[in-house]
Amino acid sequence: MTRRARLSRAWIIWSLIATFALVQAVAWTMAGGIPRRAGVLAQVVTAWGVMLSLAWLASRRIGTLSDRIREHEHTHRATLSEIEQLQTQNAMLQIIAQSVDATLAFQALATRIARLVPCERVGLALLNETGQEFQTYTARVHETERRTRPRPDVVFKTDRTILGNVIRTREPIIVPDTADAAADFLDANVLHSAGFSSVMMVPLLSKGRAVGTLNLVARAADAFTAEHATAILPIAELFAVAVVAQQLQMALGRHRSVEAMSDLTLGISAEINSALQTIIGHCDLLERGYPDPNLQRDLATVVRQAQRIAELLEKMRVAAHDRLKEVEAAVAGAGIPSSPEQFDGISAEQ
Repeated sequence: MTRRARLSRAWIIWSLIATFALVQAVAWTMAGGIPRRAGVLAQVVTAWGVMLSLAWLASRRIGTLSDRIREHEHTHRATLSEIEQLQTQNAMLQIIAQSVDATLAFQALATRIARLVPCERVGLALLNETGQEFQTYTARVHETERRTRPRPDVVFKTDRTILGNVIRTREPIIVPDTADAAADFLDANVLHSAGFSSVMMVPLLSKGRAVGTLNLVARAADAFTAEHATAILPIAELFAVAVVAQQLQMALGRHRSVEAMSDLTLGISAEINSALQTIIGHCDLLERGYPDPNLQRDLATVVRQAQRIAELLEKMRVAAHDRLKEVEAAVAGAGIPSSPEQFDGISAEQ
């Protein structure tokens, strides 16, 4: 019950009291004035005292009930918000379990995010490997505008962008009016030119490392509050997990590809080297059995070229070993477990 409704109910009660008083005053006037007898007067005063007391108690009761109803409504809304947030997190976990494609999860959850925090567009900005640029994606939240997959949009630098400030501060940033920031930040200028007046950007953090931002934009000015940022933070954490999982999967895929290529290179080089040693051995036998100078000159050329090929194969083997070690170091630095014991260690740390 709103304050206006509560006042309306109290006004009705006191209006009825005032109406009854007016009717009684008219009746007394028509009857010749206020009753003179003490008994009747005492009854009237007592009745009025009871009515006024009941009216006052009823007004207070209405106020108490309205306050309780308002508290229940506030609790109900908070519970609904928590339920929506948990449903969004659960949906994202299911998507991550099926696929670690962060952009696909982003597209699938855009409508849920818009229900949690009303907005016109949901954006995702992912840092590249160098950490100097953002690749942005945009998802439309209305069913009639939705795409099958989010399309890569504008690439922004970390300098002179609100995105860069979010990554550096690792804190959500709310811009009430993009017109005020358009002159200083390129991404705010782009949003303002597209007709969006307010934006909220939340960092994607995984173990203290920023991998991107989750962005909500609205056409109305001052559309987002700190409570909205608090509601989006758990979703942003899950997005960060999905992004890091995708990066780890890609790193692991590169590691396995390099490992397979290295094994193939080492195996082939060993076979070629064995054939070269056989050629060199036969050339040595021919050189000893046939003293012809022309033949010996040709055999020496064959031996030199065979030795050159053997040296090239050795360089290939060394390069393959070095590349494999680099990829292994990168995978280890990224924290990709290679044994069940390492998984247990990660769980214990968390």
